[in-house]
Amino acid sequence: MALVSTVAMWLSRYDGKIIIEWFGWEIKSTPAFFLLVLSSLIFFLYLIFNLISYVINYPKNTLRKIKKIRLNSAKEALQSGIIASYYGNEKEVTNSLNKSKKYFRNNPLLLLLELQSSIFQNNDKSSFLILTKMLEIEILKPIAIKGLISYAIKKKDTQLFKNILNKSVNKKFNFSWIKQEVFKFSIENNYWKVLADFLETQNLPNKKENKLILSSVYFQVALNYYDKDNYIKSKEFLSK
Repeated sequence: MALVSTVAMWLSRYDGKIIIEWFGWEIKSTPAFFLLVLSSLIFFLYLIFNLISYVINYPKNTLRKIKKIRLNSAKEALQSGIIASYYGNEKEVTNSLNKSKKYFRNNPLLLLLELQSSIFQNNDKSSFLILTKMLEIEILKPIAIKGLISYAIKKKDTQLFKNILNKSVNKKFNFSWIKQEVFKFSIENNYWKVLADFLETQNLPNKKENKLILSSVYFQVALNYYDKDNYIKSKEFLSK
């Protein structure tokens, strides 16, 4: 109210006109015209500011848009490559991998696509390195363990098999995911004691199937000790 009263007194004093002194010049104007000029000036300054801001930020915004387009293209290539790997399109897998690897680093899907490409090329060394990387990524760990056991089967590498079993000791890891590969390795290499030790650490649910699995492994360990004339150990595992 005080502000309104002050403005009203000021306008009545100067007969409803606004008087502005600027560098010795005296400018008279009506309030309506003054507000119109002031609004126009503010709007003009706003446009100038936006124009300058647009010009300054144009290169950065353009690069951001280009990066976004390329990133979307890389995502589409990654998806296409994963799908192509399921029906064996090696050429599409390679092309998709080359497009997507420029924009992704250690992405789980990219590592999976790299593994598929390496398998298509029968590059065992590359496959092993990729599977080792995948071990460090929780979501890929089951695939890595399964793949490394298959690699151990192919190379008859008992030390790798033992190391990978130790890596898979985890409450969240389900033995059924690697059961087929584990038994294949144990049968082909007659390597049962390590498997028995591993299964004992897994705290398998008390189910008939799991009891049967563990009993079968104990029986194979007992046979191995028996063949080595270690009858005490053979009897120990036979009783288990």
